[in-house]
Amino acid sequence: MTTDKVLDDAVLAVQADMDVTGLAGRLGFDSPEWDEHGYLRVEYKGQYSSQGLRADEEHEPVATLVLIADLAQAVIAEQEGKAWPTCPAHSFGLHPAQVGGAALWTCRGGGGHAVAAIGELE
Repeated sequence: MTTDKVLDDAVLAVQADMDVTGLAGRLGFDSPEWDEHGYLRVEYKGQYSSQGLRADEEHEPVATLVLIADLAQAVIAEQEGKAWPTCPAHSFGLHPAQVGGAALWTCRGGGGHAVAAIGELE
């Protein structure tokens, strides 16, 4: 974990969704040796996100949660070779989005709809 509560809360929310959907593994942050700027990157099973964040900057909670979900989703897809999470109604991969001040998992199937708040998948 980091010293930034917003970043830690975002990782914990996405981890909760991973746990409830049965996706094994732990999500975290790390600064890989190859990153000469020392950015924190989302890490899953040794795979790092392409985009990094600075722990010493202020992070807006909703936007940060959407970003962390997006970065985690990309790392998980690369590591697992499949889309995660998926819509229970359409089996399409969900997309993190900021909608009306909330961080949501959204589906583009059926004309588009919100599935759950990030961190609250069932």
